[in-house]
Formats: sequence, C-alpha cells, structure tokens
Amino acid sequence: MVLAILGPAVLCFRAPAQSIERAVAAAEALGAHTGVAVCDADGHVLYRHRATEPMAPASNMKVLTAAAVLHGLGADYEFKTKFRLQGGRLVVQASGDPNWIHETEHAPERVFANVAAALQRLSVREIAGIDLDAGTFVGPARPATWPQDQLYTYYCAPTGPFVLEQSALVVGISAPPDRGQADVYLVAPSADLPLRGSIELVDSSKGATYGASDTGDAVAVRGRFYRKSPPVSIRTAMRDPAVWYLASLRQALAKAGITVGVGITGGAAGASADTLVYEHKSRLASAMLRMLEDSSNFDAEQCLRVLGHRTLGDGSLAGGLLALEQEVKKQLGQVPEGVVLADGSGLSRQNRLTAGTLVVALFASCNGPGGAVLRDSLPVAGRSGTLSGRFGGTNLVGRVRAKTGWIRGASSLSGLVERADGTRRWFSILMSYDQKQDGLNKDLKQLQEQIVQAIDGTGLER
Repeated sequence: MVLAILGPAVLCFRAPAQSIERAVAAAEALGAHTGVAVCDADGHVLYRHRATEPMAPASNMKVLTAAAVLHGLGADYEFKTKFRLQGGRLVVQASGDPNWIHETEHAPERVFANVAAALQRLSVREIAGIDLDAGTFVGPARPATWPQDQLYTYYCAPTGPFVLEQSALVVGISAPPDRGQADVYLVAPSADLPLRGSIELVDSSKGATYGASDTGDAVAVRGRFYRKSPPVSIRTAMRDPAVWYLASLRQALAKAGITVGVGITGGAAGASADTLVYEHKSRLASAMLRMLEDSSNFDAEQCLRVLGHRTLGDGSLAGGLLALEQEVKKQLGQVPEGVVLADGSGLSRQNRLTAGTLVVALFASCNGPGGAVLRDSLPVAGRSGTLSGRFGGTNLVGRVRAKTGWIRGASSLSGLVERADGTRRWFSILMSYDQKQDGLNKDLKQLQEQIVQAIDGTGLER
C-alpha cells in the first residue's frame, strides 16, 4: 500500500514507465535531481524514483501543512474572535483568524461595524479603552529562515494574533488628467493612518517604478507612474498588523459615535463585570483555498499557528511547527529520515521533504474525513490559481488538481490526476538544482507536465 513508498526499494512495485523515465532523465540531464512518487486510488505504489531522497519542496510544503491543519483542526473548524466588555474596556480575544479581507463577508469594516452595533444595543456610548488579548499567539511574526531582504513584500507578510488583509496594505494608484502627481489612496484596510510622499506622473512607461511601505504610523509612497496607465493596486507587507487592527477598530467605533479612551494597553484587562459583546466566526475552508489555490505564504503560516494554538496551547511559530511534526507522525508513524520542517509555506530554503512523504500525505488526507476540502482547494489545470496557465493544449485541462512550487533551486508539482475512466492517481514531483542556474524552471515545468501526462496514461498498470 501507499506507505510502502516510504520504505526500502524492495517494497516498491515498479511497473514499466518509459515515458516517465525519459522525462526524469531529461530533468536530471539539466542538473535537476528529481524525486517522483505515484500511487493509485487503492493506495498501491505504481512508480517511484528518488522518492525517499529529501529535497527542497518550495510551495509544495503547503500540501503537508494543509493536510496537517485539516487533520488537526477538522474540515469544519471555525475561527472565533470574541469581543468582551470587562471593567468598561473592550477586550478582543485573538483567534488568529486569517479571513478578514475586504470585499468578502469577513471584511474588517463589516466585522467592526457589527461590534459597534452590538455595543449600541447594550447602550454603550463610551469605553475606557481597547485591549488586544493575544492569548497563546506570542513570539516572532515570521520564520527566521525567510529571506531577510524581502520582508517588505506581500508574500513575506507577518503573521500574528490580530491580522487584517493577510497582513498586507492595499494601495491604489491612478493617473488623473492634467496633474503632475498620481492619486494615491489606501484601498484596505479601512483606517485613518496617513499616506506620506508622492508618486510622480511621467510620459513614458520605461523606468516607471513605484512602491509603498509601512513606516509604523503611516504609509510612505514613492516613485514614478506612467500617465496613460490604467489604475492599479499594489500590496505591501504591514510592519505590525496589530497597529492596523486597532486603528481600524477605533475608526469603526468612532464612526458609530462610540468614544474610546486614550489609554490603550496590550494585555487583557481584569474586571468584575464580563460581558460578551460580539463573536465573529469564519471557516477554515476559506483559508485552505487561499493557501493552495493562491499559494498564500501568509495563510500557511497563520493556519499552522492556529493548529499549534488549538492542539498544543502554543500559537507561536515554533508551536505551529511542533504541531505539524506531530500530525506527520500520526499519518506516517514517524518523521522520515532527512525531512526538515522549517516553516509551513515552503519559502524557507531549509525545508526538506520527500516525494513519498507528500504522496502519503495527499492520499491519506484526501481520502480521510474532510478530504474534499483539500482536494477542492488544489488549483485546477488550465482553470484556476497557479495552474491556470499550465497544461494548455493538452487533454489534462480540468483533470489535474495540483500544487505548484518554485524557489530558486527548487521546482515542484504534487497532486492528483482524474483519469477518463473515473479513477485517480496521486503524484509528487520534486526537482532540486543549483540555485545559480537561471531560467531552468520553464524547462522543468514542461517536464513535470510530461510526467503527469504519462501518469494519466496506460504505462503504469499493476
């Protein structure tokens, strides 16, 4: 069965698969060590090559994280953020909810308006202050192994107990006629922190670069914007998500006519009276979809912290990794030799997984309770997410669900193919190469697609 893919070579049934072997040989001729593992819908191992060799998984790490989170929390898990009145102060108890995103049912301005309305129903027109109770969500906001020169980017956004907009600012830029400067405005979150600086309008698109950054108490903008460009929006990482959370909450309360005292503290306040004002709930499935379909690093790390919070009472990054390790042990019996769990997203180069480990995790999770959530969250070839531009012109469009992955030195693809006869095959392809090689991923992606085409065909019969 599928666990045999993790054992010695003698346990592996290996049928003739010349098409796969040709693609693997081509990848290795390019300098990419290639791990491949395949099983059928009954869990029988159909093929493997270097399936037990640890390699950098890139964003295929999210497959293992998603499987662990779904198994540990349950597919029906809900994040529950509670707003309480204690001694005249509004206390917000963290749930680590990653789903507060504008233009959704969990838009921060909508949630905070509900809080304000709940206070009004209690005839509360003034509160002494606001306390953000982080609970077990303590410690660093990002893995130390993330690229330190990219922490300003949206894909390196910090995690935390109180997060809005996946911890990224959304800044809009447009070019008004007959003006020398672009219009710059904060799309999300809704908060009254100021924008500082300007973006110059220029008559040529060449060299038109622009950006925004969080300075802690404002948004700094800079650069040049092409005068004929349509409006755009850009995302940049927040410095401290709790600052924006608090500013957005205060703004919503002020809009509702509720006065907030100036003394704001960072810990939970004790009081004789304790009243639940409002509880906001959202579903884990929404974060799963962003994690896998959009390849969201933020959602992977945030959900892993929630897993640690719920299963170990430790919502730190370290607690999340420990919870991930425990879930791997539950599925595999042990953490395979050479496997390294450095983060939940795959952005850390120190991560090491095997193709066999990923196939077991996929197979076990998708065929277990709530497995449809993981399966339905995977991008679909030629149609959605990071696979929308893959497998074009082939008969696999719409029939492959898989997670892509790339960082310099690693390219990967893991998922399942739904065959014409209604059966499924599960696969993982990990490719590891010298980080100094440029432009190799395009060729490797083509070879990955050739391997999946062969997996779908008749060359792997037991």
